[in-house]
Amino acid sequence: MPSLIEKLLPTPSDYSPDQKSFLRKNIRMHLGDGSFYVLGFSFVSVQTIFPIFIKELGGNSIAIGSVQILWLLGMNIPAALVAQHLHRRTLFKSEMVKWGFVHRFMLFVSGVLAFVVIGRVSSDISVILFLLLLLLMAVFGSTAGLPWFQVFTKTVPITLRGRLLGIRQLLGSGAGAVGGIMVAIILGTVTFPLNFAILFFAAFFFMMISLKYLSKVNERPSEIKETEQYHRSIIAKAKNIIRTDKNFRLFLWVDAFAIMSISASSFYSVYAIEKFSLPVSFAGTFTAIVMVTNVVANIAFGIIGDSYGHRVNLLALAFASAMASLFAIVSPNIFMYGFVFFFLACLTQIQSISRLSFIAEMCEENDRPAYIGIINTITAPTVCAGLLFGWLVPKIGYISIFSITALLAMCSFVILMKFVAEPRNKVTVRRA
Repeated sequence: MPSLIEKLLPTPSDYSPDQKSFLRKNIRMHLGDGSFYVLGFSFVSVQTIFPIFIKELGGNSIAIGSVQILWLLGMNIPAALVAQHLHRRTLFKSEMVKWGFVHRFMLFVSGVLAFVVIGRVSSDISVILFLLLLLLMAVFGSTAGLPWFQVFTKTVPITLRGRLLGIRQLLGSGAGAVGGIMVAIILGTVTFPLNFAILFFAAFFFMMISLKYLSKVNERPSEIKETEQYHRSIIAKAKNIIRTDKNFRLFLWVDAFAIMSISASSFYSVYAIEKFSLPVSFAGTFTAIVMVTNVVANIAFGIIGDSYGHRVNLLALAFASAMASLFAIVSPNIFMYGFVFFFLACLTQIQSISRLSFIAEMCEENDRPAYIGIINTITAPTVCAGLLFGWLVPKIGYISIFSITALLAMCSFVILMKFVAEPRNKVTVRRA
């Protein structure tokens, strides 16, 4: 009798028994990896926990705004260099595991330094140190991320990718909701900075379990197509893609506006703490809201992405980003403000499910590293808008900043709706 996972993620009918066994094992490993990764990251959430940690260290609004900036820059800028390194490889697992470990090890280093350094050096040095560690964590995560995405797309058929990403996020988020309660207890009962050191160590522990699962994924060698393009540099290839692929070129604008719209999300939790005079431990409650939302959002948007295309999901992402900003503006109490984190969770998880999946459908397998490298490298710098927002907060206030981000989100929505074609409808995708 098929298990629930087999019903939710059925093996394609054209798979041989050997291919089925290969796929079923990889699905289990991907589920274990994603579930424990999401659980671990709930203890140090970039959206709800890390900004408050920087505030507790003594960071100003620019430092707080830098959290989201450094994270997105670190997760995106290295992509082009990684793509150049990977574009002629046939196996990606070793790179994925090696850099995945370094990415996670930054959490252990953060925990040790939180225990040893804070209180012994000036607050300015502490803020810079932990922002640097956050950047390094993101850079190594990006370095591991592109080979991971290659392994994922090679080992999971296109009709299952959205649902698989959704289910693994759901499992991790279900556990992460309990993690959010644990965060609230730790922050409320353990003195600073030991409370945050414990959070870093907990994140490292669970994310190392995820790496154990990831290391057991079975990967088969890719076939390299001997075309002229592969004898050119990744830069030359990128120029050719941007020049010839009109649909992808338009999507770069969509992605840039979307990233700018979420670049101020580091302010949501800090603004709530200040506006409603809440204790720092409320960060755990915010995390719990995010994780509970993920339980529903990931399955829903995973199914939508597989069934109707990831373009629909990305439209929902832009809408959710606008709504998060609007609820931050109009909420008269902390209960209504909770919808900010509801929409923040939706947009964050849609991004994890559909952003790269949408790009993967725009191109052939051998072109994916180049496409992903292009979009991550070109649009990532737009997150620096968050640095401008941090500088403007003392001058124009949070409300004005949230109004700007809502407008940016709607620009992303309109361009995607009006001008970007669904890549699954190949006849509608025009080349310029």
